[in-house]
Amino acid sequence: NRISVSFDWYTRNNYDLIGPINTVGVGGETMKYANVADMKTGGVEFSLSTKNIVTKNFSWTTDFIFGKNRTEVTKLDMQSTMIDLISGSGFAKKGYPNRALFSIPFAGLDEHGYPTFYKADGTKTSATDSYIDFQSRTNLDYLKYEGPTDPTINGSFGNIFSYKSFRLNVFITYSFGNVVRLDPVFSSEYSDLNSMTLEFRNRWMVPGDEKYTNIPTILSKRELDANSDLTKAYNAYNYSDVRIADGGFVRLKEISLSYDIPKKLLMKEMSNLSIKVQGTNLFLLYADKKLNGQDPEFFRSGGVSTPVPKQFTLTLRAGF
Repeated sequence: NRISVSFDWYTRNNYDLIGPINTVGVGGETMKYANVADMKTGGVEFSLSTKNIVTKNFSWTTDFIFGKNRTEVTKLDMQSTMIDLISGSGFAKKGYPNRALFSIPFAGLDEHGYPTFYKADGTKTSATDSYIDFQSRTNLDYLKYEGPTDPTINGSFGNIFSYKSFRLNVFITYSFGNVVRLDPVFSSEYSDLNSMTLEFRNRWMVPGDEKYTNIPTILSKRELDANSDLTKAYNAYNYSDVRIADGGFVRLKEISLSYDIPKKLLMKEMSNLSIKVQGTNLFLLYADKKLNGQDPEFFRSGGVSTPVPKQFTLTLRAGF
C-alpha cells in the first residue's frame, strides 16, 4: 500500500449542440438559437499517490494529479464574425477546439509609429487602410490561430510531512494549454480619466523606434483628425497576435502547519485540541511575464482580472 495509481480515459461525441445562427428574419428575429454544431471531446486523468517515508515519528506522502482534455468542433452550421473569433472569450470554428482564439497578424509599426497588419493575401497594409471589418464573416482564414481559451492541462502536486504531532501540508496547482487576450488598453485617443500601463513607457516616440518596439505611438489630435481610420487600426492592434499571453500558471495554492496538543496536557473534559496556521493563494510560481502581474487563472472577456487575494487563517479546534 505504498504506491497507488489510477488512470481514467474518456471520449464522447456531442451532437446537435445549441448556438446562435443568422436567419432571414421570420418571426421578427434575425438571430436565433438552434442545433448548429457537433463536437468531439476526450481526455485522460492520471493520479499517483506514494508513501515515500513511513517511520514511527516521521512520514512523507505525495499526491500527484495530471489531467488532459481535448475538444474539436466537427460540424458548424453558422458563420462567425471576425470580432467573435478575436475577442478574449474565444469562439467556435470548425476543425478547432471549442472557444478557439484567433488574432489579426501584426506586421510591425511604420515610420510614424502606427500599427500595421497583414492582409488576407499576405501583403502588408498601412495603418490608414480601412480594410479591417470586425463584422466580416468571409475571408477570415488569414487570422492567426493562437489556441483555446480553456486550459487543456490541469493538475496538482501535494506533499504532506508529519513529525510526531506536527503536520505540514504544501499544495501546488497548475494549468497549461490555453492563451489569454491581454487587456485592450490601446486607443487612438486618451483622456485624463485613462489609466496607463507600464507598456506605454516603451512606446514609439521618434523615427527609428519601430525597429525596437511594437508599442504604437500616442496620436496627436491633428493626426487623428487627418485620418479617422487610425481609430480602427488601434482597435485592431488590441486584437493582434502581439496582444496574446500564455495562460498557463503554477500556483502555490496552500501551505499549512498544524499541531496536535498532547492529551496529557489537556483538561479531562477535552478529547483533543489542535492549532493550525494556513496560507492560501500565496503567489504564482510561474506565469507569463507579458501579464505584468495579472492573474491568468481568473480571466474575463478581453483580458484578465485582478489577482486572487491571499488568505491567512488561524484555526483552534477542540473536541469534548
